[in-house]
Amino acid sequence: MKLMIKLLLLGLVGAIVAPMLIKGPDGRPLMSWQDFFSSSDSGAASVSSLPQSSSGVTTVYKWKDAEGQWHFSDKAIEGENHETLKYNPNANIIQSLAKKEEESEIEVKPVAALKETSGPSLTTVPLTEVPELMDQAKQYQSLIDQRNKSLEQFKRN
Repeated sequence: MKLMIKLLLLGLVGAIVAPMLIKGPDGRPLMSWQDFFSSSDSGAASVSSLPQSSSGVTTVYKWKDAEGQWHFSDKAIEGENHETLKYNPNANIIQSLAKKEEESEIEVKPVAALKETSGPSLTTVPLTEVPELMDQAKQYQSLIDQRNKSLEQFKRN
């Protein structure tokens, strides 16, 4: 039991240390000690780290450089033609669907009653033709079985 606990602890330490030893595509380690203690999961500024006014609205400036690349900043850049975007990061961006309050009772009909209705069918063919389609499916299955048997015999010879 003590050996299992020691192996488990060794594996846990290895899992924590391994990303700091493994080199990434840029030649640097995948993680550093600061990554464990930082509040953000990426180097980019998150919405919560942007400065907010007293009303909770965040202002972001957007502009396009000479190469056509878009840039975003929380500070306006002098000499650049920028667009000012204001939004509330605490607001729900996706509008929810309105729930329709319909009080319609669903009438459950037996299968025999479905045959007599002229409304939309549960299948793409009339219910009276379903047994015939089942017979055709069984015939196709037997044809496929016969072909498989002949292929197996051909393989053996």
